Order: sequence, then structure tokens, then C-alpha cells
Amino acid sequence: MPSLLDQLLKEKEKPSEAEIRKEKEKKNPLIQGKPNVQPDNGKDRFKLILESMGTGVEKYYFWITRFMKEEPDHGLGLEVEKIKDVFGASAGSSFHSQLGTKASAIQQQLSTYLAQIGQMVKSIYPQVRELRLLDERIEYYEASDKGDESAEIALKSIWIEQVEQGMQNPNSVYSLARQVGFITLPDLFFKINVKKPSDVDKAIKTTEAPKKVRDVLAKKLYAYYQWKDNTRREMKHRREFMVKSLRQHYNVIKLYMSWLRPYLKTLRSLEMRGDIYDSDIVNAFETSKLELELIAKGKGKKYIPCIRVQMTFITRPELSYTQQGQRQPTHMGRTEITLEPYVVTQEQIDDYKKKIDEEDIDFVASIDASMDALKDDLVKYLKEAEEGPEEEEKPKRPKADYLGPAKGLAQGFMHMLPAGKKKHMKQQAETENEEKKKAEKTVAKLTFLVYDIFKKVNGMMSA
Repeated sequence: MPSLLDQLLKEKEKPSEAEIRKEKEKKNPLIQGKPNVQPDNGKDRFKLILESMGTGVEKYYFWITRFMKEEPDHGLGLEVEKIKDVFGASAGSSFHSQLGTKASAIQQQLSTYLAQIGQMVKSIYPQVRELRLLDERIEYYEASDKGDESAEIALKSIWIEQVEQGMQNPNSVYSLARQVGFITLPDLFFKINVKKPSDVDKAIKTTEAPKKVRDVLAKKLYAYYQWKDNTRREMKHRREFMVKSLRQHYNVIKLYMSWLRPYLKTLRSLEMRGDIYDSDIVNAFETSKLELELIAKGKGKKYIPCIRVQMTFITRPELSYTQQGQRQPTHMGRTEITLEPYVVTQEQIDDYKKKIDEEDIDFVASIDASMDALKDDLVKYLKEAEEGPEEEEKPKRPKADYLGPAKGLAQGFMHMLPAGKKKHMKQQAETENEEKKKAEKTVAKLTFLVYDIFKKVNGMMSA
């Protein structure tokens, strides 16, 4: 058996989560920005540059997304997802001021909702705290009913200190013990334990104490057990009410947050990014810069053909009036489009999307995090307040396969044998290698197809 020191050294040798994540990022071509597929012409990326000072640049974005998304005969039938959408505008431009006006109107509405949500979140704390105290007290009652002497002593102490006011009341159990003849009263009070008030007289008759002590003891015990029964019922009713009230309160907060989310997302989308400012943005000019990124995925079991489309627009926005009298900008200028072919796994795509998301601030998550301190208790009480468990969907009954057990047993034995296991692993590796090569050919062809047809549609020289 390994010693504790050996175990600690072994644990120390294991890589941390940060190290594992860093290693995965190094192997992820999307995060590294290095396409791992080369088309027949030897290029690992295709770049398109267009200058359009007379018409808007929006048409290029919509043409590429629609062509990749439309079903075959009209497009490529790929699954397209936008993962990056940021922009900036020169400080002296009218486009900048128009966005600022929209953002300030949304901020005023947001401040109202946030103030209301903040007050309601604060009011949850005392409710959860009171439920905790009720649960602690109810545990005393339940343990006492099961015969726990310590729980019964704790309840009797609470009754003497809170109901009888302890030493401040001359007629309390503790105060009477200071009088001649009543010294044994506290000991008898804590010693006698019965289930209900009607059993008090029977228990007192068995004690060897003077009559005046037994009379006082009977009065005290009867009052205590009446208090115990009444407070138990009262606490259970109070707890049920508090749990339902907490659920209602939480639902109101969630309602406000559902109203808040669209405003937060809109404000986030209107937020201009200062990190994309460079020599292309001149504060005195009417200039804007937009950066978009799309991921277009094909189909695959393990390896997925994937096209990353990066678009950069450096434009001169012109504000024009619509027929309804609203001002809207038309972006005209330079468009740079880069097409990159990749063959990746779904896990690598998810890791890349998470990496992109980490660069942005999630306002909604910051609101949800304000209740993290109460997370465990809050979830517990909210589940308890549910009207009833949802009916689980019955699984469909599989078709009978009488040869299934025999097949599974044979396959199991084959995998257990060294030769069979090696053969299975070899076959699996060959299958995955073939799938990867097929995906590489597919994505190379699709990437060049987007590049070539885009050039033809826009009157550019093509192959």
C-alpha cells in the first residue's frame, strides 16, 4: 500500500486544470488561428478585398451567410453561427452620437429595473435566514419525539429562558429553585419526559417529592408541553407559508430579469469597442470599423469540416432618412474577407466559442451571481415549493433483439483478448483516419467554392 507521502507526490505530479486547459488550447487550431487543411492550390486561407464607396457593404455579409446556409442546389447546406460581432466608430462621427443617444435611453430603463431587482434580492436574505432558523428548531422537535434527551433538554431550556424569562421572573423554574423546598424543581423538570400533556399527572405521581413541589412541577410541565405542541404546529404552518412566499418572490425576480435581458443584450451590442481602434479610425472623420466572425459547420461523426469566415469592414457611414422619418446609417467602404478551412472536433469548436465568450462581459451572469451565497439553501427551498414533480417521459420500448446478448457477449470476449483488442483499436483508428481525410477533402472543396463563386457574383477575376 503506498504511503501518504507517495500519494501526495503522485497528486502533485498530476497537471492542474489550468495546465490541461492550456495544453488543449495549444492543440486547438481554431484558437491558434492556424488552418489545418490545405486545398489543392496549396493555400491554407483565401482572402478577398473589395472597395465599395458607392454602395453598402452589408450585401457581402448577407450573401456569404445565405450561400453557406441554403440547402444544396441553392447553397452549401452548412450550419452557420455568428460568434463575434464588434464595432467602433470615430468619436467625431454622427454615427457615434446616434449610437450614444440609443445607449443612454436603454441605460435609463436598465437603471430602473436594476434598482428594483437589487431591492428584491436583498429581501430574499432575511427570508432564507428565517427558514434556516425554523428548520433548526423543527429538528429539535423531531429529535425530541424520537426520544432524544438532549433535544428535549434544549427545548425546555428555550421555554424557561424565552417564555418564563429565566431569572427575571420570580415564578420561573430557576427562580423558584432558590426558595426553600424547591431546590429539586429544575432537576425534576428536566428529568420527566412525556409524549403529551395528559401524561404529566401519571409521571408526577411516580416521583418522591413533597406535594407542593409536585403541584408546581405539574403546572410547569403542563404549560411546557402545551407550548411545545402549539409552537410545533405554528412553526410548520409558518414554514410552509415562508417557502411558498419565497418561491413567489423568486418568480417575481426572474420575471424582472426576463424583462432585463433584452435590454442588456441590446446595450451590449451597442457598446463600441476601443480595442479595435487603429490607424483606420480617425476621430475627425466619419469612420467606423466592424469585425465579424462566422463558423460554418458541415456534418461528421468525430471530425467536422468547418469554415471560419472573418470579415473586417472599414466604412464611411452615411445617415439617411427612411420613409417613416427614421435615420439609419449606410456603410460604404473597404471590405476584407478571410476564408479558412479546418477539420476539428465538436469539443474544439465549443472550447473556441468559450474562449471568445471569455473576452466579453456577461451582464446577466453578474446579476445571477448575486444570489450565489444562498445558492444551496435557495435551491432546496425552491424545489420544496414546487407543486409536484414533473412526470418523466416514459422511454420508448426498444425492439426485441434475441441475438443481441449473444452478439454483445462475443464482442466483449473479443475485446478482452489482447489480439482482439488491438485489432479493434486498429480498425477504429483506420476508420477515424479515413473520416478525417474525407472531411479535409470536403472542407477544402467547400472553402474554394465559396471563394470562387463570391468572386464571380461580384464581377471579380476568378478561376
